[in-house]
Amino acid sequence: MSNSVLKRIMKDLKCLRKIPDIDLKWNEEFPDIIECSLRGPSDTIYSNGLWRISLIFPEQYPFKSPSIGFKDKIYHPNIDYKSGSVCLNVLNENWSPIYTAEHILTTFLPQLLTYPNPDDPLNLDAADLFLNDKELFKSKVQNLIKNQNRDRLKKK
Repeated sequence: MSNSVLKRIMKDLKCLRKIPDIDLKWNEEFPDIIECSLRGPSDTIYSNGLWRISLIFPEQYPFKSPSIGFKDKIYHPNIDYKSGSVCLNVLNENWSPIYTAEHILTTFLPQLLTYPNPDDPLNLDAADLFLNDKELFKSKVQNLIKNQNRDRLKKK
């Protein structure tokens, strides 16, 4: 990894450490990976959720966006249920070097959870339910969150 990329990741990491409610894990052995937690935005069906997220920075960062993955299951039209991959234009076609990891965690992902886009799905089942049966969609999201929260409590 080049010095300039590592320097930029360290700058992003420093900014992320200032954000309350985001737990970070970073290891010098794998400096291109940041793992953190993301809470669901308030006033959304995801509000009681907490997900582990990984950001994997490419050698071309900040000119190419990091790969974002949900390590915990999430039921959402634009997030692959099995892999956790995220479909979000700003992370793909519209990425700009002015964006940072802070933008991803405090703006882009919360907006994605607040405003799912069923017209560009990675999870076809979730997109179909979002469009045709919002109550069942909401129920699936909330049941998954409830089960994950229960499992977290059991592990403590």
